[in-house]
Amino acid sequence: MTSLLTFLYSGFILFCAYFSLWAISDYLLENTLMALLFLPFAFRLGVNLHMPKVFWWVSYGAEFSVLGLLIYASQDEYYLSSGILALISVPITLVIKEYYQGNEIRKLIVQSGLALVMSFMNGLVGAILSFSFFYTFLVSFTGMLLIMPACFLVDEYLFKRAWIPLTARLVHKPISLRAKHILIYILLFLLNILIQIYTPEEFHRFTLFFLSVPIILLAYAYGWQGALLGTLLNSIALTATMGNFSSGALTDLLLSLSAQTITGIFLGLAIQRQRDLNQSLSTELNRNRHLTRKLINTEEAIRQDISRELHDEIGQNITAIRMQASIMKRLEPSPKITEVVGMIEQLSLNIYDTTKGLLNRIRPKMLDDVSLQQAIQNLLLELDLKTHGISTALFWEDKDNVKLEHIQEITLYRLCQEGLNNIVKHSAATAVSLAIIIRKDIQLIIQDNGKGFDPTKVKQGFGLKGMQERVDILCGTFQLISCEQRISPKQHGTTIKITLPRI
Repeated sequence: MTSLLTFLYSGFILFCAYFSLWAISDYLLENTLMALLFLPFAFRLGVNLHMPKVFWWVSYGAEFSVLGLLIYASQDEYYLSSGILALISVPITLVIKEYYQGNEIRKLIVQSGLALVMSFMNGLVGAILSFSFFYTFLVSFTGMLLIMPACFLVDEYLFKRAWIPLTARLVHKPISLRAKHILIYILLFLLNILIQIYTPEEFHRFTLFFLSVPIILLAYAYGWQGALLGTLLNSIALTATMGNFSSGALTDLLLSLSAQTITGIFLGLAIQRQRDLNQSLSTELNRNRHLTRKLINTEEAIRQDISRELHDEIGQNITAIRMQASIMKRLEPSPKITEVVGMIEQLSLNIYDTTKGLLNRIRPKMLDDVSLQQAIQNLLLELDLKTHGISTALFWEDKDNVKLEHIQEITLYRLCQEGLNNIVKHSAATAVSLAIIIRKDIQLIIQDNGKGFDPTKVKQGFGLKGMQERVDILCGTFQLISCEQRISPKQHGTTIKITLPRI
């Protein structure tokens, strides 16, 4: 019983829609066959594309019911021709429907193919019945361009969206209407009509350019769906303001509607495609940032494990060597043995100091104990730049006391460490300055007054590539400026400017 009522209600709705579209078409087009091929024919095709094939008899039943009433009322022979065309379209629609799946672009392409095929067939039948092939084709094609995408929008909104059940919690929730969107549609609609009515005759050719503005605005805001709505608004405005319905005026109207619809849909598709690409790029960028954090954290965890293992193993072995050397010294206190034991102890201490320095480079423990600013100050002391004849200066600006993430602190420390090592090894500088400025982003500036070099001929071993990679991982910018001393004796040196985003 429920299914029967559903079929009856659906058939009644389709019957009313088909009859209303026929009335509009019959008002615009003087010929009966053209009126049926304009909007009603396209409506039935659009409904069948989005309806399961087992229910097609409902749409055809509604169509033939309207045709039967019209034949009974006027006895026009063209109503019978329209029914024959409807039956001929069944196998074509069946074939096309097999390909009507996938994303929006694919469906719109399939709709375009169906519109071209059926318009061509209607044009041939119209030519057989002594009508103009081009005019019949144009009438059919324009109607399909207007109605079939609209059916797609209705199907997407009503049947492809996830509707929330009306629960007790939602019953008393106030309905929020998007008044802004409704007002925009009303204003654009009124603007279209005013342009058509009050545009001076000498500027009447430019009205189509004026009408493209709503299409562009709606396409920019809502994609191809907005462009289609803009086209429908323009269609109503153009039809409502037509002064006469002569054959030439109708042809111009149909051409205008077709051109606007095609342009609007393609423009909307291009804008929507660009937005989808931007969204996918943004999602991929966020994913890469997340993976980057995991990568750097994993790298630091591995460094920490290696440091701990080396510290424990080498420390224990060195302690054991020194203990064995002390025992040997006590057992055989000869001068020769004492000298050898002293050498062993000294070498053990050297190994310990060297290992400690390497461990500090692999995993600076101070990052876990002190702030980044203090860690960089300690780095300047550990590198002992004064013994190399290099004076240092550190500038720190963080007015808001921003708490940086651990990954940012590690990256900044590593960049400072690598940059200072490069200065000590290669620059022959006498002064170096570090500046860290934390505002909307993080800026690191490393500057020296060394001999400089040609950035285009920089060697990979300078460590600059590693610094560049660290900056790229955090989506920052890396700028290298260097002036050679032999070219500019007074102003020479190297400046590295790094900008990192605050994650």
